[in-house]
Amino acid sequence: MPDPTQSVFSKNLKFYIVTVCLAGAAVVAASVGDVIQQPAPWRAQWLSLVLLTILSGLLPVKLPTVNVSISISETFVIAGTLLFGPSGGTVLVLLDALFISFRLFISGALRWQQVLFNLAAPPVSVWVAAKLTGITPLLKTSPSWDLKFMLTIGLFTTIYFLLNSWLITFALALQRGLKPAAIWRRHFVDLLINYGAAASVASLLVYNTRTVEVGFVLAIAPLLLMLYLTYKWSNRRIEVEREKNAELNRVFLSTIEALALAIDAKDQVTHGHIRRVQRYTMALAKALGVQDEKQLDALRAAALLHDTGKLAVPEYILNKPGPLTPAEFERMKVHAAVGADILKSIDFPYPVEPIVRHHHENWNGTGYPEGLKGQQIPVGARMLSVVDCYDALTSDRPYRPRYSRPHAEQVLKERRGSWYDPWVVDGFLAILDQLERDDQAELKQADASTTPMRLPAQLDVITATTAEEREFSELRRELPLADSLRSAADILFRHLRRVIPASSGALFLTDLEKNELTVAASWGIGSGAIDALCIPIGDRISGWAAAHKQAVLNSNAALELGPVARTFSTPLRYAIAVPILNGPNGAVGVITGYSSEPFDNDHRRILESAATLFAGSIPAAAKDHRQGPTGHTAKAERRVH
Repeated sequence: MPDPTQSVFSKNLKFYIVTVCLAGAAVVAASVGDVIQQPAPWRAQWLSLVLLTILSGLLPVKLPTVNVSISISETFVIAGTLLFGPSGGTVLVLLDALFISFRLFISGALRWQQVLFNLAAPPVSVWVAAKLTGITPLLKTSPSWDLKFMLTIGLFTTIYFLLNSWLITFALALQRGLKPAAIWRRHFVDLLINYGAAASVASLLVYNTRTVEVGFVLAIAPLLLMLYLTYKWSNRRIEVEREKNAELNRVFLSTIEALALAIDAKDQVTHGHIRRVQRYTMALAKALGVQDEKQLDALRAAALLHDTGKLAVPEYILNKPGPLTPAEFERMKVHAAVGADILKSIDFPYPVEPIVRHHHENWNGTGYPEGLKGQQIPVGARMLSVVDCYDALTSDRPYRPRYSRPHAEQVLKERRGSWYDPWVVDGFLAILDQLERDDQAELKQADASTTPMRLPAQLDVITATTAEEREFSELRRELPLADSLRSAADILFRHLRRVIPASSGALFLTDLEKNELTVAASWGIGSGAIDALCIPIGDRISGWAAAHKQAVLNSNAALELGPVARTFSTPLRYAIAVPILNGPNGAVGVITGYSSEPFDNDHRRILESAATLFAGSIPAAAKDHRQGPTGHTAKAERRVH
């Protein structure tokens, strides 16, 4: 991956290209002069080689993974070098490069800077290799076909290949910020065999006759065609394997994303966090010049999986509505190392684990888990930490509301150079406008689309289940601490309305002497009308639930509240009622909810579970209710709630 020296790489790349182009221009100028001065009898041979070079250039083979092409025209370039010396080979390879580069430039595959480089690097390579090996024109000399001649051709071909491939390698390394040796070994080392084959055919073509004969060209044409087809077939095999690997990687990343979304769904507070972090991180990587596919895949996976370790952090810490204690913060900190250790057991083909492990390290060394600083921190982790911070700042959290964009930007600027890499912060702030436009466009597209977003419904189930577990855990902990019916009802309603879509609700208690239900507490829309209810057991919705000891689901709320139910700011159309059962005493109360939307079976199950939990609080609570203020005073107290 590139680091802050990317700008230096860019300057060096420009200097490098200019230097190679100037050297190429000098070599080409000298060579063209030599070729023009060739004797007239040689011109037919020269034009034959030019024609053969251009025709063979019509059959290029593009190398996979890099924007580089090879062709069987190398055979005629080497033949031209043997026949006409360094100048002849230099001009031939220039014409070949000019023809191929022009076609690629017209198709948009090359920029003009790349075209100039391609017109300079091969001529320099041929000219220098021919000069170093002492190649002299066969048309002027008659060397013996001996070991010395063979070694000369072999050495020329090797130097030509090394110069040409390394000139391209250095350009790619400076462009991508990668190690040259790794690029050369991966993409070019095997091409030496192709150059050797071209040299062998070229020597056969020109040695015996010192000329380019049509008959001999036709004789070796099948060999050249076979050489081309071998190139084509080999590269096609590589391309097929790359496509297979890409498909496997796509499935791999899809699996990772599904698991990460399942983890994300368990956290109600940060729901959607990982997808935003992934999208922003990949945009930042692109802006900072990351081009290596493996590094991009590593960053893409790490952005999805960076919170995996939060599975080891208790939910009451993750969702605590106030500041963490030092001990709680120490427990929170383990998520980076735990997540990395989990991922370490997966044999990723790219470095995911270091990014996840170190995405909470600080630029000044005050972060965790290892206290790395500066360039010691993997650059992917530096990118992820900035994006992770920004998304956390601009999202609602239990301990604070979301920050505005200017406020979040100010925080990043304040932490620039202390917590975060200045280069990364500057790069991220520079693309925020574009990220915001992309987010808005995505929202508009989602609103306009008739096809719902492809999110598994199971994620909603996981989210709802997690919320239910959280509320019931809190309910179990808080109910025994209630010192009155009022406080117990307050606790009950506070937790239920987070998981039940009720606009209002009531807690009824049974008055056995009067054989009716009276309101012990209420909340929400129409609580005044609800407080006034006294329902005979067996009547209306709540009375029926108490008499039959059965839940009622989605009955008409007007049957309980009367026509006034439809006149509230949010009309109450549906009712759900669940009896509170207490052994042989039957129903000691009823929990009832009212809503403008229908309830479902899960809501009934949740209310039944809550009623079971609440049953233990009823005896003391009912006593408190009976001994408390009566009539108007008791109802006034409830309306305060």
